[in-house]
Amino acid sequence: MTCDLTWLLHTCKITCMSIKNIALKLEVYEKLSRLRGESESFSKAIDRLLREVQTTHTGSDILERLSSFASLTREDADIMLGVVNEDRQAESWEKSDLP
Repeated sequence: MTCDLTWLLHTCKITCMSIKNIALKLEVYEKLSRLRGESESFSKAIDRLLREVQTTHTGSDILERLSSFASLTREDADIMLGVVNEDRQAESWEKSDLP
């Protein structure tokens, strides 16, 4: 009986999962424990959270989040513009690219 080592290694590569141990502070472990789903492993929870972080900072996501806020009132916009103008007038450098 001969053993096809290539087939065996290929099978192991597909079916065997690498495992790494990591150290977490207790408070980090507790936060992660609360964030993971009821039947979700810590590995799957970390993977899901990383995907969420990587995809929540697109321009589209920012615009979508901004659209959920109430519009600025004209009065608030005028107050903000007044503060900006005061700051521009108080600038101490000679040249400025601000209009």
